[in-house]
Amino acid sequence: METNNNSTSRIHPLIAAAAVAVLLVCLVGVAAMTGLLPNSNSSGSQKEAIAALEKEAADKAAEAQAAQDRADQARLEADERQAAAAKAAKQAQARENANNKVAQAAPVAQVCSNCGRIESIRSVQTAAKPSGVGIVGGAVVGGLLGNQIGNGSGRSLATVAGAVGGGYAGNEIEKHTRTATTYEVRVRMEDGRIRTFPYNNPPNWNTGDQVRVVDGYLRAR
Repeated sequence: METNNNSTSRIHPLIAAAAVAVLLVCLVGVAAMTGLLPNSNSSGSQKEAIAALEKEAADKAAEAQAAQDRADQARLEADERQAAAAKAAKQAQARENANNKVAQAAPVAQVCSNCGRIESIRSVQTAAKPSGVGIVGGAVVGGLLGNQIGNGSGRSLATVAGAVGGGYAGNEIEKHTRTATTYEVRVRMEDGRIRTFPYNNPPNWNTGDQVRVVDGYLRAR
């Protein structure tokens, strides 16, 4: 750490004042010894003045030393704070470098476009394709009933009408009695798409199963 040579070489004002006070005391003592000032035996007030000057010089020296100690403590605390800040900055930089290395080393997850999860399985009731049995059976029954009505040409018309009506009724009955159940499996793909797969029989899947689409069919992952 660099230090300021000018600030350390300068004399603190209080130290300078203390030095001047000590110098004055010395000058007074020399004057007293050389006879320029009355000696200590001639006047008690002169002793008191010299004692006061000595005390003042001692107080100023003590104050100057205390100020110097405070300045040294302030510089020490400033150095410690600067060192702590430098250490914290170094640690933060090290953590950032480590995080960057981890981010660079982590592999990028690939999205499987043929993979997904089953969201729901729904059964669908649909009418079966008529086989013709209902029409034929209804026509026969209707013709027989119509043949029992009237005579001559009226019977013939009744037979035809009975056969037509019976065939229509038989066809409707067959459609309502013969229904087919299919199943729709709804899959949410990993890329966000929704796909539906039909089944003629109950599928061997459950909601939440992880699946993969292979050639248009669902396979377990």
